[in-house]
Amino acid sequence: MKSVLLTTSIFVFIFSAIIPFSLFCASEKDQPENVYSVIYVQKPNEWYVKQADLWKTEIDRNPKNAVAWRNYYNAVRYAKFTETIHTKEKRQKLSEIIDDMGKAIPNSYTYYFLKHKNDAKVGEIEFLEKAFELDPDQPELYSDFVGHYEYVGNEKKMREFLEKWYHSRDMAPGLLHYNYNVLMSTSKNAILFTNGDNDTYPVWMLQRIKNVRSDVTVLNTSLMMADKQYLERKLMEKGIKVDYGKLPAYRSPEFAAALGTYITEIYPDVPVYYALTVYEKFIESIKENLYIVGLAYKYSKERIDNKAVIKKNINNFRLDYLKYDWYSEDYLATSLMDKLNLNYVAGMVNLTEHYHESGEDETAKYWAEEALYLAKKTGFDDELMKDFEKKGIRVQ
Repeated sequence: MKSVLLTTSIFVFIFSAIIPFSLFCASEKDQPENVYSVIYVQKPNEWYVKQADLWKTEIDRNPKNAVAWRNYYNAVRYAKFTETIHTKEKRQKLSEIIDDMGKAIPNSYTYYFLKHKNDAKVGEIEFLEKAFELDPDQPELYSDFVGHYEYVGNEKKMREFLEKWYHSRDMAPGLLHYNYNVLMSTSKNAILFTNGDNDTYPVWMLQRIKNVRSDVTVLNTSLMMADKQYLERKLMEKGIKVDYGKLPAYRSPEFAAALGTYITEIYPDVPVYYALTVYEKFIESIKENLYIVGLAYKYSKERIDNKAVIKKNINNFRLDYLKYDWYSEDYLATSLMDKLNLNYVAGMVNLTEHYHESGEDETAKYWAEEALYLAKKTGFDDELMKDFEKKGIRVQ
């Protein structure tokens, strides 16, 4: 992407990053551990493989153990989770687990919830509703209801479950802060392409529950590729009609990039942005026309002074939470947030260079130190420090 240092591109974090196995140390090697969703905690593949074996042993001892079934399913699902779970082998294995679970613990919350996760097609919530009937206070249900009602266009029900989710306090505060700043990286009436759970649900929550930047239309790449009618409905919110004959095949990896290009050319008054978390394969073809402007890329065929835009946008950011996020250690997503917050670094480096070139060394030092603080949490500070030293930027 233009105006982005090659050495800082490593800081663009997408939610599929893997923690090196060498950094993981199990507390009890032979004891099964809870296997949480990768939305909150990510472990190396070897850990998931081992946990699958340990939890299967627990099931063999007691087939009625719902906790063991839940963790066994998750371990199998998240092993090699950077690869698609829709491989024939993975689908078959997970379906077998669900079938066996249905025989061992039928009519249970765990069975209905995982049956929904595994088997439900887009737009189907039969088993989700059964799980909700059994335990309506489980926050993990709310995201799927929110996604469903967004998909079918039921704004009232979507807001209802966003309210439930918000008041449950289940979502890590850091995700709300981060996505607030994503929204503040966009200009008025923008279209924002997002990638997955952690860069979409918090945005919807901020827009619907806190009325933050409701002018921005979110296009989640998964949902928009699921149904063309859904995509067309979202685009009509901006008065946009698409001639698909001028775009690559719908659902192709190139489609999201081409759609953004098309919108910019045909509807120049609608600014287009891609969250930094969008998979690279979706934006590869337009990377030369993407500019980091905070926590999002702005698409522009004309060169823009993105350092000036970053300077403007960051004044509207909430940044205190990066150092003073009280009680954040209580949330499973804390380590994941440290990686996600690396996405601030590229913008901070741009500001550091800007102020250094302008002779404002103290301000340059401030932003360099902010970037190093975030990089140090995940072990990238040495590399960043070397880059600053090469450019004559004084930090210490």
